[in-house]
Amino acid sequence: MNTVPRYRRVHRLTPLLRVWAGVAAIVTLIVFNFFTFVTDALRERDLTWATIGQVAGGAGVALFLVFLGSQVWWYRTTFRLGTDEVELTRGVISTKVRAARYDRIQAVDVVEPLAPRLIGLAAVRVEAAGGSNSAIEIGYLPRTEAENVRTELLRKIAQQGTDEQLDTLTQTAGAYLVEPIPVARSLAGAALRLTTVFTVAWSFIPIFTELTLAVILPVLAGFIPQIWRQIDQSWRYTATLDGDVVNLSYGLANRRRQAVPLDRIHAIGLSQPVLWRIFGWWSVTVNIAGYGRESNKQSGTSRLLPVGSYEQAVALIEAISPLTRTHITEPDWDLRSPKHARIPSPIDASHQAVSLDLMGGIPMATTRYGLLSRRFAFIEVPHIQEITFRQGPIQRRLNLAHVRFELVPGTVKMCARDLATSDAWALIDELRTRKLPPHTPPGNPNCRHAS
Repeated sequence: MNTVPRYRRVHRLTPLLRVWAGVAAIVTLIVFNFFTFVTDALRERDLTWATIGQVAGGAGVALFLVFLGSQVWWYRTTFRLGTDEVELTRGVISTKVRAARYDRIQAVDVVEPLAPRLIGLAAVRVEAAGGSNSAIEIGYLPRTEAENVRTELLRKIAQQGTDEQLDTLTQTAGAYLVEPIPVARSLAGAALRLTTVFTVAWSFIPIFTELTLAVILPVLAGFIPQIWRQIDQSWRYTATLDGDVVNLSYGLANRRRQAVPLDRIHAIGLSQPVLWRIFGWWSVTVNIAGYGRESNKQSGTSRLLPVGSYEQAVALIEAISPLTRTHITEPDWDLRSPKHARIPSPIDASHQAVSLDLMGGIPMATTRYGLLSRRFAFIEVPHIQEITFRQGPIQRRLNLAHVRFELVPGTVKMCARDLATSDAWALIDELRTRKLPPHTPPGNPNCRHAS
């Protein structure tokens, strides 16, 4: 007998937790006004228990009415794991239904924001194909129930494919790709970024100059979130490999468990900020299809190794790609920037190169640039969305050009920089033999697109 999947409800406190900052502000305002009233009454000796009871009772009634109103919203919020799709329904005046087919889901994460985590709640975030606003967040649920919903979702997703996918996605243990990152290293890694150094230096400017906080604060407001993101996304970070899925766990304020299928990884970046060279630390980032740019706060992290040793970085890249250790550590560069590229790139010219190789039958492209802050990027050639030939006025006079690889949105960027023009076109001709998605962007006098 076929059974129709039932609708389920989230935790009763979900509406309040969605706006917990506002609720906390209201409660704080009530408490502050209450104590102000009590203090003034004591000063004027006009305080009675009846007056205290009236004020406290009024505050209690106000909070109860807020809670009662939230329960109407809670009652109208349901979710269902159907046969072919996951569905979330909510809304009081107008009903909004969001659904994602299992064959379109690209990642399922368990998210634990600060306030819900304090009372043992979490949310299940479903990333579906379709852009940065296509995610569905089911929450909040008790942490155990959230894990069970995630497991059930992964089973249903796998059932759309093969038994091998089902076995892979439902494994509960895996080998560490990245062992727990020490808190001291997370803090030091964030502190040794140029962004942090600049922010600290900028914050001291009012002490030594006549600049006011009105000038300083906008700059700090722009940089402090970046520093916080670095700490939050590396805090007690671990990564395990379960079959073809990388499971991540991290977070200081928002504890998060994130699943990254290997077939969704389109590009890999290996970088070393200049101050990290003191300790030999590196970072590994990836572009994940469906996650969009990391500036979208709701998306998961793109860092598979926030801060770690070179050995950790190489071992990680080996595990998630067809690349061999030799190709990662000692690539055989096919094309390099010529010597006269030092005119437009005086520092990095000698460290700009690109290579095309065949790894296990898969064509791979690798780029490198940066002398002080070193950056490498790797991609399977079929994942390149488009190729852009770019030649600025100075490059045109020097017979140089960039060949930029257009990738799915993410933090990893790839560009063969300052190649001789003939080498640039040779590289494009080589890549033209691969399957690349057709795309015709708007014209640009300094850009020519090849697909």
